[in-house]
Amino acid sequence: MPKRAIQPTPAFRQAVEDMQAKAGPNTVGLVMRFNEDDSTLRDLWSEGSNAPKHKYNPHAADRPEMWRCDLPGGGSRRANKVGDVRGYHAEEIFIACWPALLRGADLQENQLHCVELALSKSPCYGNSGSSLLRLANAPRYMPVGCSSKLSEFVQSKGRQIEWRIAFLSLNGSDATSYVPIGGFSVDRLMSARERQIADAADRQVRFQSVAAPQMRGHALHLNNRAAVFEMVAPRLNGPARGTLMSMAREEKQAARDLLARVNQRSIALANQARTLSVGVAQQGIALLEGLPNVDVRRWI
Repeated sequence: MPKRAIQPTPAFRQAVEDMQAKAGPNTVGLVMRFNEDDSTLRDLWSEGSNAPKHKYNPHAADRPEMWRCDLPGGGSRRANKVGDVRGYHAEEIFIACWPALLRGADLQENQLHCVELALSKSPCYGNSGSSLLRLANAPRYMPVGCSSKLSEFVQSKGRQIEWRIAFLSLNGSDATSYVPIGGFSVDRLMSARERQIADAADRQVRFQSVAAPQMRGHALHLNNRAAVFEMVAPRLNGPARGTLMSMAREEKQAARDLLARVNQRSIALANQARTLSVGVAQQGIALLEGLPNVDVRRWI
């Protein structure tokens, strides 16, 4: 079947704009629609660790029993339907509440010909993605990462259903800008429709460059010393004044050199982390795009 992108009506576009305004670094939104029918429009939201039910998400009564396989040594546990220590990604809420969502739209699964999802971030992928999850009566756990979970879920449904997925930004990015961060290695990993900044690097930079705060603090100390020298020097006469002014210049230069080294290292780490983030996000997108009845692209 030919793949087609979401054809948004004014109501669908408004729903995505409203979702985008509410979404953030720790809250991922999802707008969904069945059979291109605006009467079925609704939004779902991720739920953080130990967080209460999001006000727009299905009630706990509409959620099946769920298990996580995330204990040390690979052990499993029953997950809280709401307020679980792992929380739930928006895609997991969508999959778990599928029967309730169909009931809410007054549809049977065999009546579906199209499912449309618009996400504030592309589905996570890989080891850092959502953990193994099993729903009641399911024989096995869904895989790590929401891209893999969605892929498995789509394949469990009829091939006659078209799945159209759009995302506002790449997973791992809190950016609202679609300007690429630059650099051949980054550009190579981005397609034309997915050239977005990936700002998850900031956290990784802070982790990898643990000395940066101390080095910046030392540069500030050098600048403060220089300021004191410059304040005292005018009160002196003869060679002492010149010596102190020279010391002030040396301290300032040392501070500039130190900051330059820190910034250069941080930029290198940022580009490396962003490249990794973009690459992982692309793998998740490619997994879904590889299915014959799934179209994935950036929302425009």
